[in-house]
Order: sequence, then C-alpha cells, then structure tokens
Amino acid sequence: MDIQKANPSMKTFSIGSKKVLALTVAAVAVLALARIHVRVQATLTGYEIGRLRNDESRLLEERAALKMQLAKLTSKKHLMLMSDATEGPLKAPPERAYAQK
Repeated sequence: MDIQKANPSMKTFSIGSKKVLALTVAAVAVLALARIHVRVQATLTGYEIGRLRNDESRLLEERAALKMQLAKLTSKKHLMLMSDATEGPLKAPPERAYAQK
C-alpha cells in the first residue's frame, strides 16, 4: 500500500527537495550563529569601553593631582623655603633649588 494513498494529507519529498531543505536549514543555522557571534562581540566591546572609561577617569584624576603637586613644588614660596632650609640658594643643589620640568 502506498503511503500517500493511506494518508492523503501526508506529503512526500523528492531527493532534490530534501537537499534544498537541508541547505536552507544549514543556511539558517549559519546565519543564527553569525548573529550570535556579532552580539557577543558587541557586548564584549561594550564592557571594554566601560573599562577604558573608568581608566580614563582615574588617569584624569591622577593628572589633576600631579598638576597640583607640580604647582606646589614649583611655587616661589616653596622654592624659597627649600633654599632657606639648605642655608641659602647658592649652597643648595640645583635640583632642590629649582623644580625640574
């Protein structure tokens, strides 16, 4: 007895249509994997951007603190105190009497 005669609503596929179906399923799977890969890469890039922003913030704060320290060390008042502490500017070593930039 033929399958189609027993159940007329059941369709049979030819070998050619099975290949097309298999290729379609494979193509959809490849596209799904590519989409997943892109989304994962985008997420990882977002985390990297966040980490770099935190680093930038930290470095900007450190830069501001170093600028303040440099201003303090190169101020005229500080240089005079350093020269007085070493018995006058002529006896002070140059690296202590004048801040190097």
